[in-house]
Amino acid sequence: MKKLEILIGDDAFLEAFTIMTFNDVYIPRLKEGLKEYEVNVKIETNPEKVVQEASKYDVVVTDLDYTGDARGKQGYEVVDAVAKIDPKPLLILCTSSDNYTEIKERTEGKIDYHAGPNGLHKFDDLIGILIDHYKKEI
Repeated sequence: MKKLEILIGDDAFLEAFTIMTFNDVYIPRLKEGLKEYEVNVKIETNPEKVVQEASKYDVVVTDLDYTGDARGKQGYEVVDAVAKIDPKPLLILCTSSDNYTEIKERTEGKIDYHAGPNGLHKFDDLIGILIDHYKKEI
């Protein structure tokens, strides 16, 4: 069975409810959707640590804001750093921000997917993107 190592950076995981929901709802959905893979997910709440660890993963997911007030832009720094890794992991920006113009301008050519507000919770969108992407590789 092929391993799939995923690193998810998001300060939302500082909240107990978010991490419990992610572990109880989203991780099982991901593993069910990708039965052909041994899926391992690491959660990180610090953007600097995401950058430090990124090269060890097949997939790196980053939030845009790591400050808790929805105004931070640290995710762009993560995107810029991870986009320079060779070979670059699959890079996904997963954010609730609806500033599509700025996101496109700051990430074009760097990210592989943008998971975020399109009627779904950003984590619902993320799981769908991951399943769709890796089902194509089978």
